Amino acid sequence: MFLKKLSGLLFLIFAFVLYVPAQQSSVEYGQPGELRGVTKIFVDSGFDAERREQIAKEIRKRLPNLEIVARPEESDFHLRFLANNEADEITGTIVKIVGENRVRVLFSFKETPQIFASDSIVGFGMRYAKPNIFAAQFVKLYKKANSES
Repeated sequence: MFLKKLSGLLFLIFAFVLYVPAQQSSVEYGQPGELRGVTKIFVDSGFDAERREQIAKEIRKRLPNLEIVARPEESDFHLRFLANNEADEITGTIVKIVGENRVRVLFSFKETPQIFASDSIVGFGMRYAKPNIFAAQFVKLYKKANSES
């Protein structure tokens, strides 16, 4: 009897554990114009604090009135920059969290390896420049959205 109850309990726990990770964010698509009036952003570069600071520095230089916050829940939008160094590939997205399991993507891009070897000076320069390119693209979209009235 005890074994039967225990196996039933374990089954329910196992079913719940499998169900929770299966819940993924629902993705919506918006327009860069939604950046109008934004005052706070969060820059997410995963565990790469150096690239995060590089992006934040570039944005602060061009948009000094825009606040870059340390916690995602304090922001209006998230700038997500991820680099796969093995594939020399970067992905950048601008998203707004619109619900517990809902995000709205305003802009995204993906860059793949260049012709130059990643260990060459040009390859190193391109890897260093990519966070700045992403920051510059955000600044351009932000300025365009906020100049329209």
